[in-house]
Order: sequence, then C-alpha cells, then structure tokens
Amino acid sequence: MAEDRLLERLEKLEGVVETTVAVLPPLVQDLSRRIDALREEVKAELRERETRLEERFQALGHQLQEAQARLEDRIRGVEARIQEVEVKLERQIQGVETKLGERVQGVETRLERQIQEVEAKLGERVHGVETRLEGRIQGVEAQILALRQELKAEIGVAFNKVMLYLTALGVVLALLSAFLR
Repeated sequence: MAEDRLLERLEKLEGVVETTVAVLPPLVQDLSRRIDALREEVKAELRERETRLEERFQALGHQLQEAQARLEDRIRGVEARIQEVEVKLERQIQGVETKLGERVQGVETRLERQIQEVEAKLGERVHGVETRLEGRIQGVEAQILALRQELKAEIGVAFNKVMLYLTALGVVLALLSAFLR
C-alpha cells in the first residue's frame, strides 16, 4: 500500500513535470517576443526622439541664421548711415574751414565727439543685440540639455523594464528547476 501511494504520487509528479515542460517553451517564446517587441518599441521611440531633436536643431539653426542675417542687415544699414553722416560731416568741415579758418579746430573737436558718441551708441546697440542673441542661444542650449536628460531618463526606464522581464524569467526558471528536482 505504501508503495502504491508512492507510485501514485510519482505518477502525479511526472504528470506535473510533463505539463510544466510542455508549457514552458511557449512561455519562454512569449517572453522573448515581448522583449523583442519592447526592444523595437524603444528603438522606434529613440528614432522618433532623435528625429524630433534633429528637427528642433534645424529650426533653431534656421532661426539663428535669420537673426544673424537681420543683424547683418541692420549693421550694413548703420554703416551706410555712418558713411552718409561722414560724407555730410566732411562737406560741412570743408565749408567751415573755407569760411571760418580759425574755428576749424573747434568744429573738428565737436565733430569728433559727435562721431565718438554715435560710435559709442552704435557699439552699445550692437552689444545689446549680441547679449540678447547669447541669451537666446543659452536658452536653446538649456532646452537641448533638458531634452537629453529626458531621453536618458526614458532609456533608463526602458532598461529597467527589460531587467524586470529578465528577473521574472529567472524566477520562472528557478521555480521550474525546483519543481523538477
């Protein structure tokens, strides 16, 4: 009787082992498919983010080029105005030299001061424009850094998911190993 019970338990255990062995390959294949799908999903998301970043970089580059072109146009306009002023001042100086002779030095001094003031004002304006552009560039760089950090965090989350799947697979294999003994 004890032997019959042992044989009966042994047969039941063999049935459990056979069922487990029969079920294990589809589970492993399903887990493998899920890992592959997750891998492809992560790759697709990374490609999409890379594309979006590239588009943003291109847009920012275009905006920077436009701002630079506008600044260059303004500088050319200012230079043209300066040339016009210089031409006018030279004519005035010649007229004053011809008419006033002794007052030429005083007029030249005043004109030089005016030119320096105009140059100083223009320098301040150019410096202000440069400062604003630098601020915008720093803002863009900060956005790019934030996007990079976000992308790193998402990669870490995906990696953690894969590690959880692998850990679950290890637990299943350990349980199966324990049942098979």
